[in-house]
Order: sequence, then structure tokens, then C-alpha cells
Amino acid sequence: MAIVAEYLKQDNIVSCKPDATLREASRIMTKHNVGSLLVINGETRLVGIFTERDLTRAIAGGADPDRDQVREFMSKEIIAVAPYESIVKAGQKMLEHGIRHMPVIDSAGKVIGVISIRDALRAILASSEFP
Repeated sequence: MAIVAEYLKQDNIVSCKPDATLREASRIMTKHNVGSLLVINGETRLVGIFTERDLTRAIAGGADPDRDQVREFMSKEIIAVAPYESIVKAGQKMLEHGIRHMPVIDSAGKVIGVISIRDALRAILASSEFP
């Protein structure tokens, strides 16, 4: 059985602080060519996820990208996966919750990476677990 850790890229943790402006968050996503940011309060506390979809909805709703902050628009419900969980189950979890990016959190509660639905799909298609 393929597990999440086998497909995890360690260098894909891109984050911002909750008080970052929408423009700052957009620039970080653009610079790192990612579709989501982990929102980290202080040094290590994951408090949310901010996605391209959140940004689009904020701007469409009239938010000021230079004044309004990520904390106002981020997804606060954190749906995560452990590195030892099945990649198939991780993909199912993302589909069930309608999300495209999910943090991978170890047993100590530390974020060790992010997995995308694209990562899960690639892994599933490459594995013998695919029907």
C-alpha cells in the first residue's frame, strides 16, 4: 500500500502569517508557483489555509488587496493527513471535502509538507491500487 510520505515533497511548505495582506499572499503564491499557503501564527502553529479560490472570492467580494488580511478569508477548518496514511485515502479525503491541497502533519503535530490532489492522483494512477 502506497503511503503519503512516499509522495511528499519536503520543500513545498509555503506559508504566510494571518496578518499578511491579500496582495502579499498573492505575491508569495506567484513567487513559489503554488496554489495555496499554509497560514502559520507565530513560529509553528497552523491556523488555516489560504488558496487561490479564497483570493478570488475575496477580490470578487470587494476586498482591498492592500488592506484586507488573509485571516479574514482563509479556510480555518484544517483538514490534514498523516504521512503514514494511504495515498488513496488522502485522495478520497480531499475529494470528500472539496479541497485541492492538504497539509501533512506528523504525530508531534508538526507540518511536514503539503499534498495536492494532483499528487494523489499521480500516485494512485502509478500504483497497483488503481482498479
